Amino acid sequence: MTHNSNNTMTIKELFNLMATHHSHTATLQFYDMADRYILTINDWHLNLNQSVAEDLITQLKSEKFAVITSKNGHPAVKLTQILSS
Repeated sequence: MTHNSNNTMTIKELFNLMATHHSHTATLQFYDMADRYILTINDWHLNLNQSVAEDLITQLKSEKFAVITSKNGHPAVKLTQILSS
C-alpha cells in the first residue's frame, strides 16, 4: 500500500494507523532494495515517498516516544506509543 493523501502524514494519522493495526510500536526506515521508505506496523507495511517520510521524521524529532537513528544512510525512526492510564 502507498500513502498519497496530500503528500503529508501527521503524527495523529500515524497513531490512528497504529491503533487500527492494534500496535503500540512502529518503524519507519529506508530500504535500499525497494528504493523507498517503508512504515511497518506489525505485519502491515506502507510505502511512503521520501518527502513524506522525511517530513514525518522531522515532526517526530522532538517527541519522547520516537527514537531517531540512521539506517542505510537515511534517517530512521522507531516509535513506541505510550498509553496513559
